Amino acid sequence: MGNKSEIDVDEVKKILKVLKDEIAKFDDGSQGTRSEISVKGHMTSGELGNYPAVTQGLGLTTNQAYGQIKGQYDAFVNAYDQVIQSLEQIVKNHGDKEQQNTAAANRVTTNSSNQPTTSNTSSW
Repeated sequence: MGNKSEIDVDEVKKILKVLKDEIAKFDDGSQGTRSEISVKGHMTSGELGNYPAVTQGLGLTTNQAYGQIKGQYDAFVNAYDQVIQSLEQIVKNHGDKEQQNTAAANRVTTNSSNQPTTSNTSSW
C-alpha cells in the first residue's frame, strides 16, 4: 500500500508520436522496403559473370549475408513496434485507472460540492 504509479500521459503521448513518425519511415518505402534488402542482395550469374567459383561462392555468401541482415532488420522493426504498443497500453491502462478512481471517489463523496475528476483524483 502507499505505492503510487504515476506517469505524465502528455509526455508519453509526445514520445509515442515521435516513435510512430520514426517507424513510419521504415514502412513507407522512401528509404527502401524490407523486401528490397534481400532482393538487392541477390546476385545472379549475369551480374557476377558466368564463373562457377564466383557465382557459387560469392553469390551464395552474399545472398546468405543479406538474408541475415533482413532477419535482423525485421527483428529490430518488430521490437520497435512492440515498444510503441507497450507505451500505448500503458497510456490506456493509466486512463482506465484514472476513470475508475474518479468513479470510486465520486461514490464516496456524493454529498460534497467539490467532486473529483480525472485531473484532481490525486488530491483525494
